[in-house]
Amino acid sequence: MELDAMLCDHAEAVQGKLFINGGAIDICYTMPVPPHIVTFAVGLVIRVPYTATNQAHTLIVRLLASDGAAVTAYAPGVEEPGTIEAQLPFNLGRPPMLQPGDFQHLPLGVNFSALPLPSLGGYSVQLLIDGTEMTRLPFRVMANSPMLQGMPPA
Repeated sequence: MELDAMLCDHAEAVQGKLFINGGAIDICYTMPVPPHIVTFAVGLVIRVPYTATNQAHTLIVRLLASDGAAVTAYAPGVEEPGTIEAQLPFNLGRPPMLQPGDFQHLPLGVNFSALPLPSLGGYSVQLLIDGTEMTRLPFRVMANSPMLQGMPPA
């Protein structure tokens, strides 16, 4: 299988097409104190070969810290908050017109809205299909400066 992906502000798959807004982001701005609330999406297209149709597969979208460790949501008072990830099972049938050697495209949008992160710094979104890492999409979470908020510096 092959996968193309990018970070963006919003992604949505409708009728076999991928729609993205604010594509190719690599910085998320937030407040300087935790929780660092960010919103972003992963727009992706999986190319499923003829030989992998009619089979169950799983896409995992996992948030990693810069050291490669899985990130847990900022949740004070919660003893063991879960890691930030989505598991998406998929199974594409084999339509009659699909020939050996052909691919089918599966567009997907995975949106993370108002995600509370524990710290500023580097992160990446890890994309795995059936346990095999396909790619990582790095980005940085930075404190929003007064200049970016349209206010004069103090």
